[in-house]
Amino acid sequence: MRNHLKLWSFILWLVFMVPLFAANQGPEQKTVEHAAKDKWIAIDKVQHFSYSCLISLGVQYVLVNKLEMNEDSAMPLSMAMSFSLGIIKELRDKKGKDGFFSRKDLIANGFGILTAGVIILLPAD
Repeated sequence: MRNHLKLWSFILWLVFMVPLFAANQGPEQKTVEHAAKDKWIAIDKVQHFSYSCLISLGVQYVLVNKLEMNEDSAMPLSMAMSFSLGIIKELRDKKGKDGFFSRKDLIANGFGILTAGVIILLPAD
């Protein structure tokens, strides 16, 4: 039980702290311009939330129902997979033409992953 608590604490820390430290935004002017365009209420945030949630749920399904993994063991893996894909996506965005790494997108990803965790933990009746 104690190991599960440590694992959950670490996952939560990753989901919410990595966005704060993950990106060196580059020139200040460019960061300010992009930050002004990166709104909290936007379709992009809904997409990040939805995709992260669905990726976590999909990976969980495959691990538990197809690979016969224990549900408790599969959950951190499914969450880590979704989180990793979100980080990779933002790193690709940073190397793209706009060169912007959105912490807000990662936070939306985090909430999608947490929502998937809640859904996974719902009792199966």
